[in-house]
Amino acid sequence: MSKKIFRSQRAGLGAFLVLCLLGIFLQAGCGMQTQEIKKQTGKLNKIKAAGKIVVGTSSDYPPYEFHLLPELEDEMVGIDIDIAEAIAANLNVKLEIRDIVFSKLFDELTAERIDLALAGLSPTERRKQIADFSIPYYQAIQNMLIRAADKDRFKLLEDLRGKVVGTQEGSIQEDMARKSIQGATFFFHESITELISALRQQKLDAVILEKPVADAYAFTNKDLLNMECSTDSIPLGSAIAVKKGDTDLLERINQILDDLIRKNKITEFIQDAKVLTDKI
Repeated sequence: MSKKIFRSQRAGLGAFLVLCLLGIFLQAGCGMQTQEIKKQTGKLNKIKAAGKIVVGTSSDYPPYEFHLLPELEDEMVGIDIDIAEAIAANLNVKLEIRDIVFSKLFDELTAERIDLALAGLSPTERRKQIADFSIPYYQAIQNMLIRAADKDRFKLLEDLRGKVVGTQEGSIQEDMARKSIQGATFFFHESITELISALRQQKLDAVILEKPVADAYAFTNKDLLNMECSTDSIPLGSAIAVKKGDTDLLERINQILDDLIRKNKITEFIQDAKVLTDKI
């Protein structure tokens, strides 16, 4: 092989190596650039750019969220509202609360019409398939709300067999009632207020609710009584839901919740909400 041909091959190999290295650097640069773009266009940055966070909730669920005065339809109070305000303050953005029918919350979240759902939600396995959840911020037990006149008839969950039982449609209580009460006729409604009305009108024998919610309605309706359910169901606690993949927002929310829990602020929110439910 002549020196001229050898030099030519070596030069070609050198050029090839340079191109390969250039390709690697470009690919790495593009990868870093893509990561940076994702970071800049993440949900958290979108919220900050918009200057507000949109929180979806369902207002007939004291002490989590409720209207203190019926005439103030656009004003809500409760544990979840206090948490939403803390999140907005931490992010230094305005808070917009949207009152949504409970069964539509996850549809609104998936469609990105709200940034997060905060409505005393339990992170069930079925819900985890359509949304991501924060750490639990509150753990409540389940109660059955009955008419006070029936206190000797219904002492255990098993006593509701063959009776008419109401729960909020799409709630964890709906699943629990189906699994735990055999032979009952179930009545599901999106509005807890309507369920309470049906119970008082003797159209239902009991309504299954979380204890603080049952406490609130029993306090304002002296003809009702709430009793703890005896069930093998494990309470999952209440958590905040975000759209699947909004990991940056979820991480920040978990940090905020962890700080609120550590400083006993959630306990304060619960106590404040109880005082307010006594005024309904």
